[in-house]
Amino acid sequence: MRSVALSVVFIVLLSLGTSPIVATGMVGPSESLSTSSDTSAAEGVPAIETGGATTQLSGEQSTPSTTFTINLQADRSANWVVTVEYQLTNETEREAFREIATEFEDGTATGSPDISLYENIAGISSEQTGRDMEIRSVERSSSLRGDVGTLELSFQWTEFLYEDGERLVFNDTLSTPDGNSWLTSLSENQELRITTPRGYAITSANVGFSDNTVVIAGPHTFDYEDHIQIILEPSFGPSWGLLGAAVVIGMGIIGGALLLRRREVDESPGMDANGGVDTASNEQPATEPEPGEPEPTEDLSLLADDERVLRLLERNGGRMRQADIVSETKWSDAKVSQLLSSMSDDGQITKLRIGRENLISLPGVDALDGSTVEDDDTERR
Repeated sequence: MRSVALSVVFIVLLSLGTSPIVATGMVGPSESLSTSSDTSAAEGVPAIETGGATTQLSGEQSTPSTTFTINLQADRSANWVVTVEYQLTNETEREAFREIATEFEDGTATGSPDISLYENIAGISSEQTGRDMEIRSVERSSSLRGDVGTLELSFQWTEFLYEDGERLVFNDTLSTPDGNSWLTSLSENQELRITTPRGYAITSANVGFSDNTVVIAGPHTFDYEDHIQIILEPSFGPSWGLLGAAVVIGMGIIGGALLLRRREVDESPGMDANGGVDTASNEQPATEPEPGEPEPTEDLSLLADDERVLRLLERNGGRMRQADIVSETKWSDAKVSQLLSSMSDDGQITKLRIGRENLISLPGVDALDGSTVEDDDTERR
């Protein structure tokens, strides 16, 4: 009965949308944003009413571009970000997008990107692989900047990768009950990006990659014999790790000995012209910054991404708007959203939703007024 139910789910998924990755609904809203009252939800087209009038985003400008980013993690999960961008040509289209964005963030919009599709696929993949998969940390956001409207769905897919000793394998999660794959093709306006976990490198793949990142741009069709397979291995094996640690320790010992020897020489008293001790020769001139000279600032670009966010929060009283973090770091909305979700799950920060934006704060800092709170106070999420 379970296999029959899974087959039925796939038939339903295959009927969703006309965009190429048909089996999953891995598509943004379909070819147009429409307010037509006869638009079918099964077609994946969000329907909205704008002042009683029917508005259609038609022509080339209405075709959205969709990017599927899969950030693989060392714990075998994958952080997904589905980003759909519309080119809006007039105020009527922009107003239509604002209404769709509101419904999308509330989770009431019809059409894709729809988290229920990914939950169904995760359930099927869990059955196929024998791993207990879940969809967690679901977030929806939108933005309208100039003539570009963006919908973004992000979530964590647990147990996404197969573990083979020290290796992580990307492949079996794509399998369907009939032995095929739910990832069939990408259309011309779609792109798939797969990034590797920190500390891992791609050692084998049947698709092209660069800088440990796979990028596949549509149009592209995946044949049954050409399903994506990526093998990841730790960047440094155990022997290399021990050797590296030994080198670091050895260099530290040598450096410490040289520093101690130099200090002994510098502290030894000098001799004056008469053979006496010259105390003045050991006095070191004070090195104070010139008046008006700025104090040296820390280069945040040298820090890890999460450390950089924490340092920005420290410099801004322990709290910042998510949009300000995007502006300060010059990172994409998708990267910042996924990074903050991961940091929130790890307890490094807290997130407070206010209206249509997130307020980010350090643990122990009241997000609303910036005051420090006791550890046993209720944490705002």
